[in-house]
Amino acid sequence: MIKAVQVVIWIGLLTGVVPHALSADTNADCTLSPAVTDAVDRLQRAHANFSVSGTFLKESSAERAFISSSLAAGDETGSLTYLNASNSGTSQTIWAPQGPTLSACDLHRVYVLSIETRTKVAGRSTSILHLRPRDGLRLGYRLAIDDISGLILRSESLGGDGRLLERHEYASVSITPNDGAVGTQFSQADEKAEITLMQDLELVGLPLGYRGRLARGSEQRALFVSDGIASATVVFEPLPNGLSPGEGAARRGATLTYSRGSIVGGAGVLVTVIGEVPLPAARLIADAVKVVPRR
Repeated sequence: MIKAVQVVIWIGLLTGVVPHALSADTNADCTLSPAVTDAVDRLQRAHANFSVSGTFLKESSAERAFISSSLAAGDETGSLTYLNASNSGTSQTIWAPQGPTLSACDLHRVYVLSIETRTKVAGRSTSILHLRPRDGLRLGYRLAIDDISGLILRSESLGGDGRLLERHEYASVSITPNDGAVGTQFSQADEKAEITLMQDLELVGLPLGYRGRLARGSEQRALFVSDGIASATVVFEPLPNGLSPGEGAARRGATLTYSRGSIVGGAGVLVTVIGEVPLPAARLIADAVKVVPRR
């Protein structure tokens, strides 16, 4: 489960899927350069308008892997195959979450945005969008955005000290415009199931800018939490027998795995937060997402 969730986190960046919007309120006094607002606008529209497939490099201090990926325009599910490393040939279906539209000014509330030197990735011209966090509750990012499609062809996740934690970069890529076909659709039964699940959960006191939604297709109770760029999946499981309440954390590249065992309504619950977020944010997210005992 953990590896599949980690895939969700960074595949969303490379495919240009902006996970979730901030509040609908836009700062009327926000002043950003046209280049920045254009980059954010193109990034948001990219996944609905273009399909993407190719091979990219995932690199961090923990691993170096070449991965083949494919995601059709508008779909929330895609596929990837590891081409080297210990899991060579392993194929996975991944969830590429989508959310409502957000503006550059929304992002500007929690990140300092700037456009940097242009460069080429996989032979295509890109603009570099640099996002510097305004607090310690999110990582920094440098995103190479394709000039034509708006898709992200390279993403770099940066720690609080500016150190590179993880990089994903297409070595080869094929981008095709949407042919008008409708992407993956979810039935009313899916929506009803989401409402039922959310009735058993409360989101109180999420870090500034973060919003939550049900993680579709998850076999376990799970939420997807994002500020529009930074994102994490929150998984709920029964606390294993013999495991006392407490917490633990480990980071692999840019991805943090934070687990906390607690007692809710007399029952043991294990809450795990997995995503590209700092430890303080993971703790606040775990604090904010509560399981409500059924009546």
